[in-house]
Order: sequence, then structure tokens, then C-alpha cells
Amino acid sequence: MDEITPLLDKKEVLSQCEKVFYFSLGTLALAGGIGSTTIASLNLLTDFTNFPLHAYAIFFGLVITVLEANRFLAHPPLAQYMKNAVKFQMLIEEYCRLFATAWGRALLYLFEAFLLLTSGGWLDWLGFLYMVTLSAFAILLAVSTGKKLNSLKDVMKEMSRGTSMNDVEFIQKKFDEWDKDNSGHIDSAELRDLCIACGIPLSGSEAEVAYNILDTDRNGKIDKREFVVWWKTQSRAWA
Repeated sequence: MDEITPLLDKKEVLSQCEKVFYFSLGTLALAGGIGSTTIASLNLLTDFTNFPLHAYAIFFGLVITVLEANRFLAHPPLAQYMKNAVKFQMLIEEYCRLFATAWGRALLYLFEAFLLLTSGGWLDWLGFLYMVTLSAFAILLAVSTGKKLNSLKDVMKEMSRGTSMNDVEFIQKKFDEWDKDNSGHIDSAELRDLCIACGIPLSGSEAEVAYNILDTDRNGKIDKREFVVWWKTQSRAWA
């Protein structure tokens, strides 16, 4: 029981998962934040009478954009430009923990959608429909990822019962086993491999949401301390 043996074929599982959640939530949200800010800025130039609402739409559009900064730290060409943005992201999440979750951000996307309807032009409606769709997608991911992470905990707790180690010792040992490059961190690919081995595959989008939950210091990596903290934290129905 100590060793985790793959329960599913990796290539087949990943192929099926990507058919369900193909798009990257972070990329879609970043596009939505930039698009919303642009639309609201154009509205401000043409409709100054609704200045407060347009200003709010610009502000929250920028917040949506900044909240996706850490997702791009894993991409070397973008990492150097995102580090300062991550500082603002952590500040936002510190003052509003709701925005550290996928379902909390879904509410933010929905709020921004209605702010864009102030002028009622065709571009505003296009932005509204995009943000509403994005909100629904984020909610679906929050539900599916939350359930799978809870199942992952259950599976690994069951495995730990067949050893002489306590829960923390077991999870630390498994972290070292799945840190295949011995970097001291688990990357997104290694996290997905771990989940597949436990019979709980994650799609790319679900892995992105899960990674965002575990990466509490927003450095684009999951270290052993963060993994243990997640293990000890009470499970949530929604991610």
C-alpha cells in the first residue's frame, strides 16, 4: 500500500480530460480583464456622465488582469514581467481572500459583466456575454476541481493507513517521490501525474485551478510546506 501505482493510462486520461476542459481559465480571464478595461475606458471617453460606473469597471478589469499574474510565472519569457504584478496580486488576495478562489473570481467576473452594461452598446454586450460565460466556466471548474482534490485527499489518507508513518510523514514522502526532477517543488505536470496515479485525473484547466490553490505564496511553484498545508487544511466543496 505504500507505493502509488498508476490506476489509469496517462495518455488516454489526459486526452479525455482535455475534451472536457480544454481552455486555460487563466488565459481567458487575462483576456477578459484586458478586454473589460479597454471597453470601460472607451465608454469613459464617450459617456462621461456615467463616470463612476466606468471607473469601477476599469478598476475591476485591472484587478481581474492582475489576479492572473502568477499563472504565467512558469513561462520564462513572461516571468520577469510578471513578478511585480504578483506583488499586487498577493496584496489584493490578502485584503480579499475571496479572490484567491476560483468561485470567488467567478463572482468578480459576473460583477464586471454587469458593470460593462452601463452604456448598452454592442461592444458592451459582447463584453457582458464574454464575462458571464467566463464566470460560468470558472464555477464549473471550481466545483469539479474541489471535488477531485477532496477525493485525492481521501485516496492518499487511505494509502497512509497501510504504513507505519503518520499522515504528515506520508505526504512528505509522497511529495519527494513525485518531485521527479528533485527541484524541491512540484510543477503542474508532476501534480497531474500524481493525480492520475491516484485514479483522479485533472484536465489542464482543473490542474491550473488546483495549482493556484496549493501555490499560496504565488511564486509559480508548489513546495513541500505548501503541500503539507493543503493536506492539513479542511476540504472545501468548491475550489
